Amino acid sequence: MQPLVTSHQMQEIDRRTISDMGLPELLLMEHAALGVVKALQQRFGDLLPRTRGIILAGMGNNGGDALAVARILDSIGVKKIFVGVLGTSKKLKPSTKAQSQILGKLGIPVFWPKKPDLELFESCDWIIDGIFGTGLTRDVQAPYLQWINYTNQYEGKKWIISIDVPSGLDSDTGQVCGKAVKASQTVTLGFIKKGLVTGSAADYVGLLTLEPIQIPRLIPFSVNAFLYGAQDAIKLPQRRPTSHKGTFGHVYVWAPEDDKQGAGILTCLGALRSGAGLVTLVGSKERLKAIRERLPPEIMTEEASENLFKNSSGVWVQGPGMGIKDIEQSFAFLEKAIQVGWKCVLDADLLNAASSNLATFLKIIKKSGVDQVILTPHPKEAARLLDEEVREIERDRFAFVKKLAEKINCSIVLKGKGTLIQSPERPCVVVCSGDTGLSKGGTGDLLAGVLASFLAQGLSIELGAPLAVYIHGKVSERVTQVFGHERSTLAGDLANQIIEVLRELESQ
Repeated sequence: MQPLVTSHQMQEIDRRTISDMGLPELLLMEHAALGVVKALQQRFGDLLPRTRGIILAGMGNNGGDALAVARILDSIGVKKIFVGVLGTSKKLKPSTKAQSQILGKLGIPVFWPKKPDLELFESCDWIIDGIFGTGLTRDVQAPYLQWINYTNQYEGKKWIISIDVPSGLDSDTGQVCGKAVKASQTVTLGFIKKGLVTGSAADYVGLLTLEPIQIPRLIPFSVNAFLYGAQDAIKLPQRRPTSHKGTFGHVYVWAPEDDKQGAGILTCLGALRSGAGLVTLVGSKERLKAIRERLPPEIMTEEASENLFKNSSGVWVQGPGMGIKDIEQSFAFLEKAIQVGWKCVLDADLLNAASSNLATFLKIIKKSGVDQVILTPHPKEAARLLDEEVREIERDRFAFVKKLAEKINCSIVLKGKGTLIQSPERPCVVVCSGDTGLSKGGTGDLLAGVLASFLAQGLSIELGAPLAVYIHGKVSERVTQVFGHERSTLAGDLANQIIEVLRELESQ
């Protein structure tokens, strides 16, 4: 998995690379610029020398990277470039000043514009954003605000590349500092910054690419977050010829209310399509009678009773469509599942019930073993459990998912773009697969079933949770690929495509 670093950690890595290993700052800057030029070449190909571009440089080293881009582009025949340094020469960092002086000696014009020019933006094909780097800690002010606003008017019309981070984005949290550049692509340098991969950052980062810029891959301190990708997706346990339905585990799903039956059915389908050997809906006689006619034949039912837990193993899913009636009974069955050692996936209405009855819920969860329980809240559900506002959760998803994991003392899947998976003791894992096809009711219920299935097949929460989230996201991407757009995706469409994503995973 790729390590995710904070701005402070990246500054320390840069310092050690320069002072301890003897790699000059200008050399690192050169490789950063080469990475940005490579991104432009990949976007425009042989047409790049014919294009017009704008390079916006700030006072810091990010601006130095941008000025080095101008020099390299000029050397390969890209001549129609406006190079604008935003600020005053007295405030330039030493390396940035050196880059400016090199441009002067080469006869490449450098301008110090006071305000944006509409004609300049209208006539360009691409814009390089080198205004701010990772050091930004306060809201963007004039005159930079005006340049960012102008740049954003051309979102989707011009190819906008941000160097390291989109200017105005907090590289630790992904929150916008008043206003931020909406990039088509972000070329991040050295290591990926935490704030680029979750929450609102997705609206600003665009295509994220990493350029190591000669910085050694060894990090001299512990890292508390990692990015999960295709290379990390493990294969499921091998299915031997002698395997049978009992080999791949039994998932039990608490039955939904009458008006939320689809949620429970989708959870069961997610479990079945992901490889669980047996899936059973559990509930009162009345609930099971109401839903039986809607169930696919592969889904079994069983009336809730103490006899249920005589089975030697199982995975308990509770929450999808559960409603808020009979909380005492649902808590009693959750407690029993924990007592007999079943893994538990808790979602949706169970989380709402927990936030309203937190003391009781915590008392039950404290009886669970290590890595036995996992919660899968969206930000609103997480906010209720933490007694916070949703906007606070989204302001620093890393901090609050850690706080929730420690408060409940179990693993948490905080859903959203850049889903975070956090246990009380292990580093956070970020999974970025998926698209807006997941922005429909029922997709979270399906995820609960996929996750439960992987746990039933023998994977630990540590391995099964990121894999489930990754596959769930890839399924949505595949549906978009098959049908051509994301807008009309239904949770049922996702269930039917799980088989294809699993096939691709197994063939790797």
